[in-house]
Amino acid sequence: MDNRRTLYIGAHADDVVINACITINRYSKSAYILTMTDGVPFGIYPKELGGITLDNHDEYVRQRLNEDKSAMQILGLNVGERYTNGEIPDGESYKNPEKIVSIIEALVKREKIGRIMTHSFPGGRHPAHPDHEIVSVCSYIVGKQYGIEVWEYPRFKSDVTGKQADRIFFEEEKIETVRHDFTSEEISLRDKIMRIFITQGFIIEKYNATFEVFGRGERDPGNIPDTTDFYCGADYRPGPQELKKAINDFFITGYRN
Repeated sequence: MDNRRTLYIGAHADDVVINACITINRYSKSAYILTMTDGVPFGIYPKELGGITLDNHDEYVRQRLNEDKSAMQILGLNVGERYTNGEIPDGESYKNPEKIVSIIEALVKREKIGRIMTHSFPGGRHPAHPDHEIVSVCSYIVGKQYGIEVWEYPRFKSDVTGKQADRIFFEEEKIETVRHDFTSEEISLRDKIMRIFITQGFIIEKYNATFEVFGRGERDPGNIPDTTDFYCGADYRPGPQELKKAINDFFITGYRN
């Protein structure tokens, strides 16, 4: 990796930190962060998470973003200038590809971005959150339009305990990878950062890591592979075919080639 201006995109607050916090710390002067959704599914309130009581949806949204911004500040980021949230409702990215592309495009042009980091491309036997998949496709749309390198965070593979023990890219693809192994100080820093996300306490255990890896391959955002896997079971919505239809419809009606 070099010091070109890099836009790190996460579908939700905490996605970027899970995948790239040490890399951001190493290259903080060239890092820009975009979290796309509010990160909070609708639920019943009040609810208690991490020892704090959240009285309503908006309060939970603010808490999640504050946690992420606090983490980025410790990593050396000027949050006021380099942190953006797209305010898409959680789980509704597939309804808003045009808005998502516009947000990414505006940041790329304004900040003269030279590299995009985003979620893995959808498809294959690698289920991911639907927001991740739409954000990935939209990132590739903008990357292709502006001739910008797009790198991916890998998918995670769970061990028998449910922890994310391995990071993988699609086995059938040839992909260039870059790996950053952590120093002992960076391992401690990452642990400190992860503990900031008090409403998402599971991530400190589930996403324990001593390195970060990113992959780059040739992608066609208009050609989404079919998948037989769902993120949260066969009844989860939106499912893969709904995601594929949303992107196909966008290409037909809204995407500027």
